[in-house]
Amino acid sequence: MASCEGEDCTFFSRIPKIDDSSCITVELFMSASSILTDFLVLWGKRFYLVKADVDGNIKKVSNAVRDLNVTHLRDMLLQEQTLHLSKKDSSGSVGLLWLKRTYEFLIRTLWHLSQSASADSMYDIIIKAYDETLTKYHNRLMRHTFKLILHSLPKRSSFIKKLAYDHDGCERQSLSAHRG
Repeated sequence: MASCEGEDCTFFSRIPKIDDSSCITVELFMSASSILTDFLVLWGKRFYLVKADVDGNIKKVSNAVRDLNVTHLRDMLLQEQTLHLSKKDSSGSVGLLWLKRTYEFLIRTLWHLSQSASADSMYDIIIKAYDETLTKYHNRLMRHTFKLILHSLPKRSSFIKKLAYDHDGCERQSLSAHRG
């Protein structure tokens, strides 16, 4: 296997840098969200349900943006609120809320991964992040289902290698790259 060299050696090198977070375009957000679903694919086939849920939330935002003819997320939120659409499950606002929660969960997952020892299991790492973020929004059945799916996670070392596009010796780069 190749070694990890250069700026494009990890999954995180695909994430665009944002200079002005106060004016995020829908295009930039959708691009970042597609990377989010690619990240979930790294977790294995059993995470298809989670990926499908995220894809559904991306579609809600995409449909709202198209229907409202806006180019910024803030405009979508304001228009949906004005039209009393923001609390409907099919709204872009609800989709965006769940995507925000998913991003928070993944940020905590990456933080716990970066603080973990090589002997730690991915289950333990992700369950900490889940308990800190999403568990309070899921009903009992969803919590049980999610925890059941977690048992199919790859080993920590395998997951980190996937983050480095299967290059050997890239743990440090993979664990520090997301801090950008």
